[in-house]
This record gives sequence, C-alpha cells and structure tokens, in this order.
Amino acid sequence: MEIIYIIIGILVGIALPLQTSSNSGLRFKVKSPYLAAMIAFIIGTIFLGIVTLISGQPLGVPMSLIQSQPAWIWIGGVLGLIAGTSNILLFPHLGAIQTVIMPIVGQIIFSMLVDNFGWFDLPTHPFTFLRLIGIIVLLVGILMIIYQPGAFKMKKGGQIFWQLFGVASGMSLAAQTAINGHLGKVLNAPIHASFISFFTGAIVITIGTLMGRQHPSNIKLAFNRHNHLWIWLGGVLGGLLVLGNLFLSPLIGTGTTVILVLLGNIIGSIIINRFGIWNAPKRAVDPHQYIGLIVMVIGVAAIKLF
Repeated sequence: MEIIYIIIGILVGIALPLQTSSNSGLRFKVKSPYLAAMIAFIIGTIFLGIVTLISGQPLGVPMSLIQSQPAWIWIGGVLGLIAGTSNILLFPHLGAIQTVIMPIVGQIIFSMLVDNFGWFDLPTHPFTFLRLIGIIVLLVGILMIIYQPGAFKMKKGGQIFWQLFGVASGMSLAAQTAINGHLGKVLNAPIHASFISFFTGAIVITIGTLMGRQHPSNIKLAFNRHNHLWIWLGGVLGGLLVLGNLFLSPLIGTGTTVILVLLGNIIGSIIINRFGIWNAPKRAVDPHQYIGLIVMVIGVAAIKLF
C-alpha cells in the first residue's frame, strides 16, 4: 500500500504546475492575477461541492462541531491562498532561484516540525539525522534542476525581509496540509474537508479582489469562445491538489506528503517545459537537470525510508 501512497503523492504534485499553467492562461485573459485566482477558487469550490454531494456528505457543518473544535481547524484555505499568491510578491525582490527555494525551505522545516512533535493532532514521525541528510540531498537536487545562468541576480535592498516572507509562505502551505489533514479526520470525510478549505479561501479572495482596485468586468473576457478550455481547469486541479494532500497527510505524515508533492512538482514542471503543454514556452531539458532529478529521488528515498 505504501507504493500507492507514493504514486498518489507524486501525481498530486504534478497537478500543481498544470494548475499554474492553467491559471497563467486565465490571468492573461482577465488581465489580473487576483481575478484569475478568484475565478479558480470559485470553480474549485463548485467542483468539490459537487463531488462532496455525490459522495453523500453534506456541504454544511454542525454547529456543535464548530463549537467543539479549535478555531485554527478552519483556516487551511486561507493559508493556502496566502501561499499561492506569495510568488507574485517574491519574484521582483528575490529573483527566480530564491522565489522557488525559500518557500520550499519553509515547507520542509514546518512539515518536519509537525511530524516530529505531532502538531495538529497528527501522528508523530521522529526527525532523524538520516532525514536531515535526505533533506540536504533533496535541496541540492532541486538547485541542480532550477539553476539557470544569471538566475541569482536580484534587486538590492530588503532581501532579508523577503527571504523570511518566502520561508513563511512555505510554512503556511505546510500548515495548510497539516490542518486540512486534521479536519479530514474530524469530519471523517476528506472530500468534505477539501470543500470547506476551498470555500473559505474563495470567500477571502473574492472579498479581497472586490475591495481592491480590480475590474470585475474583465471576467467576461474569459468567456470568449476562442479561448482554450484548459484555462478553466486551474480550480479543478487546485481542488484535487488539496484533496490529495488532505488524504495523504494523516496516513504518511505531513513531512513525507510535502516531500513527495515537491518531487511531483519538479517532474511536472520538467514535462510541461519540455513539451510546451498549455502554451508554456518549450525548453530543452539539460543533462544536469536529469541528474538533479535523480539526486532528488535519492533524497526522497532517504527521507521516506528513515
């Protein structure tokens, strides 16, 4: 059964770069990343709501459950929203490499803390020296894959703040995985918990977008009949991503879930760039990137086995 969880984790990770490509296409059409995020969250909420009803679960939550559970159990969607929009802010200040690496560092640190101490009422998975070695090997592999000449160039000034913000955004994503995992256990229904997570995120992004200086009228631009249908799939892929994380976290631990999803992210990104899926620019895969992927797999194996 363990191999099934590993495959699911990697497939869930592959969904993220596909979601990013879809949302990028939608963003281009509506001329706003925030409008695109709002549309994606609403679509994801509707998708998960339908799946929840098909599974025989209600969409609502009993008041007794709300009163008996800690407040943090309901903020997973908001944390995911924060993490999902952070790259827009990070890239101009940190450059390409650190915009990728800092959130990953945050995810790994927080997920290992959750595993080691059993935060959010999740099972404990003690942190060992071999796990540390595995993390270092994993990060080396990631750097080998994403490195490009000149990628370390960045704007001067205020880098420490943005580096810490990047780490914090990664921590919030790992926290979302852990919190949603606990919510799924409480409800005894991962699909229902995924719907609640997306629903809260959709409310926050909708309020924020409408209060900001956006142009809701641009939404109609997405309905042009010449647009590709895949620009509407970001919300569905995001829903599957949350559902997969929520399903795996209580079973194999938050740390292992995060690591497997990261591996899937990298694999998916390489595939998308290699074949230019969904209008992504085609980029040849360099030999050092293949080597980096092998190094990543070795790091993941060390973390998973030890």
